[in-house]
Amino acid sequence: MKNSLFLLIISIFSFGTNLVSGQDMYEPDADTAKIRNLRIDEITIRSPKYNSNVFQLPAAATMMPARIIENYQIGSLTDVSGLVPNFFMPDYGSKLTSPVYIRGIGTRINTPSVGLYVDNIPYFEKSAFNFDFFDLERIEVLRGPQGTLYGRNTMGGLVNIFTTDPSDERHTSLKLSYGNFNQINTNFLHNQPISRDLSLMMNFNQLHNGGFYTNAYNDEAVDKLNSYSGRLKLLYTPGERLRMQLNFQFETSDQGGYPYAIYNKETRQANDINYNHWSGYQRDLLSGGLNIEYSGSAFRLRAVTSYQYMDDFQDIDQDFTPADMFFVGQWQTQHMIAQELSVQSYENKRYEWIAGLFGFHQTLDKQVDVTYGTVMQAQMKLPGELVVAKTYDNSTSGLAFFHQSTLKFGDLSVIGGVRVDYEKAMLDYLHHRILVGNSTQMEDVESSLSFLEVLPKVALQYNFSPNFTPYATVTKGYNAGGFNSTFEREEDRSFKPEQSMNYEAGLKARFFENRLFTNLALFAIDWKNQQIYQPVPSGQGSMLKNAGKSKSRGFEFEVKAVPFTNFETWATFGYNKAEFVEYIRSASLDYSGNYLPYVPEYTMSVGGNYTVNVNSRLLENIHFYAVYQGFGKHYWHEDNSAWQDYYGLLNSRVTLARKNMELALWGKNLLDANYNSFYFTALNNAYVQVGRPASMGLSLKFMF
Repeated sequence: MKNSLFLLIISIFSFGTNLVSGQDMYEPDADTAKIRNLRIDEITIRSPKYNSNVFQLPAAATMMPARIIENYQIGSLTDVSGLVPNFFMPDYGSKLTSPVYIRGIGTRINTPSVGLYVDNIPYFEKSAFNFDFFDLERIEVLRGPQGTLYGRNTMGGLVNIFTTDPSDERHTSLKLSYGNFNQINTNFLHNQPISRDLSLMMNFNQLHNGGFYTNAYNDEAVDKLNSYSGRLKLLYTPGERLRMQLNFQFETSDQGGYPYAIYNKETRQANDINYNHWSGYQRDLLSGGLNIEYSGSAFRLRAVTSYQYMDDFQDIDQDFTPADMFFVGQWQTQHMIAQELSVQSYENKRYEWIAGLFGFHQTLDKQVDVTYGTVMQAQMKLPGELVVAKTYDNSTSGLAFFHQSTLKFGDLSVIGGVRVDYEKAMLDYLHHRILVGNSTQMEDVESSLSFLEVLPKVALQYNFSPNFTPYATVTKGYNAGGFNSTFEREEDRSFKPEQSMNYEAGLKARFFENRLFTNLALFAIDWKNQQIYQPVPSGQGSMLKNAGKSKSRGFEFEVKAVPFTNFETWATFGYNKAEFVEYIRSASLDYSGNYLPYVPEYTMSVGGNYTVNVNSRLLENIHFYAVYQGFGKHYWHEDNSAWQDYYGLLNSRVTLARKNMELALWGKNLLDANYNSFYFTALNNAYVQVGRPASMGLSLKFMF
């Protein structure tokens, strides 16, 4: 393995010794490997509520187009970590737990603190965040609260994902990929114009791996994955003023897991994965949306109707040992429907505005069964099997009004906005104890909560020139409260909303005839009632509790350049110091002054693209890509007793291109970095998930 890895690294870098760094700032091409000129193209944020050049946006924003996504092998949202400053999404071992952290704001369970929209469809359930990426047009990450325009769950920031749209030209592509650990990926795309006004695009994606980890208990792979995804998009443009797009996306996945091992705190080493009960996660996910846009003479009107269905099942060992102690089965079913109407002015020299209404209704029904194994039955002197069965029928509804105005006084822009957000949550909770088949009802409780929040925003921006723009922003962030899905005491049944005040100042600049772009942002965040993950008193599950006060301070820097033809470079760096200001967990536990868990002290990345023009009959180009992502020290728990030191990941790809065919050699974690991607405590033990080992493979792509 080590020899193969060494040979792969040598083969890659013997071709590209000049490759040092880079991020693609171009708009997407049909040829995702092509470098077009000696200038960085205009960077436009496509989000319909912004839809402007990044220089006109008073916020830190990063856009990654199709070329970066494909060549840097961004297969899910987890792979974005490090590429965007102060963006971190750990690998938790399954698609179920998919929290995102931006600038220290995030939460492991319940509703997310970072928003996600895919083709303008909101994803409100965190269990839907980790889906397979294929045929994406771009990823946009806006850091800092976006609650004024986007509302709930955007306290830390917003991720906008746009998939490839249908077009008026017929084309087809087929991609086949194979790597070690039996990684198999098949991707098919077909675009078909039906008439002058109507186009159809169909996509299919298959993903399989044979598992990266082995369970010593049975010598079988822990984390095998089989996933199948598809997408259907219809684009109807009957005239210049009207645009209608209907899209559906589904994914069905069957994932083994979890690769958790007992961790020795003294040696800071993980034992072998060794547990007796099979664990895994299965999910069916369907998202659909209708986007209608009408361009009038003085304004633009948009209507977005969306629906999401999720049905999943988790079966998981609780002690992760060979002993038959506890295991849990969890079933979830989600239905979410949302409607947004907005009206927006066109770009104007003096005054611009946007206003809208947003409403949603979400139901999330959950059943959790905790089964006591033979070891616990003997310890508790039970006559046989004990199952603790809990059902949670959750429903959440919300309604919001938002408005934002921009006044321009020459080169000075003053931006003001406000959102009024109302939300109501209801829970019907039922608890049964089933001993040797005999059921006893323990609890039957109905609860409701309601929240009303006003989210203001004020920003200033001054264009000293088209290439030099400083800005300053003050924004309120908010994440709604709710009910815990696991609790053992009445006071733990629910948790409060958390609010933050966010201060940001930044500078965006371009130099050397648009061949160099820099972005600097400084931020300070003060928030109260932070929602903190904690285990329930018995250790059999987790819940959210509110800390007193917290703060986050830091800065972010991005630089992109095209120093000469066919070569582009980039680097990013984000520093983040996030800590509890006031957090007294109990009479004997005071975590005030400790660092927040799951927040790297810094994130960084450096990468680049270089193209060699061969122009022979058999080969047109050779493209070299490499990216290195680094993550600073971060703590796993609020007591700061366990942490992960700095580690770095190197990914690379070499592509041989000829007309309508590409052959690529790729590698991930080429330095075979040894690190822990997740840590937690339960049942008086500490557990870790070790990061994935080095992997490599080949892919072949045909375009017709």
